Amino acid sequence: MWYKDLGIISIGAQCGGPTDNGVSTIKIDLCRLFREYCTSTYCPAVDHYALALRVGGKFLDYTPELTHKVRRSRKERYIGCDIDIPVATWEPQTTDQLKNYLADKIREAIKILVKRLEKDKEVVDSEKLFSEIDHAIAIFKTNHYEDID
Repeated sequence: MWYKDLGIISIGAQCGGPTDNGVSTIKIDLCRLFREYCTSTYCPAVDHYALALRVGGKFLDYTPELTHKVRRSRKERYIGCDIDIPVATWEPQTTDQLKNYLADKIREAIKILVKRLEKDKEVVDSEKLFSEIDHAIAIFKTNHYEDID
């Protein structure tokens, strides 16, 4: 599968301009932490959560701020969605504010994906899943991850 080496959760990014205040760089550290600390999807029906950041920019702004376009491939065993981040949202924020914002948006998006799986009558151990996600996010927010490969 295309996500084989990406771990349980991947975060892609598409930018609408040449700058994004560091969002596409910041998300790399969060991806690494998810790869390190998230050991399972805790859902026998899927192997991967695929998130796509759509970061507004000079040439294309993704408005309004939205988490949407939930998509699921039973054949490829993944579920994903888009997270639209308009320029007005990221531009005034500091790096630390963006880290908190991004971590919260990612967690919110995974909650949406879990609800979709549950709506599809799939079994998800969301308590265990979010325990691992929250652990990775806590490390991310406190900047204690410099040694993660």
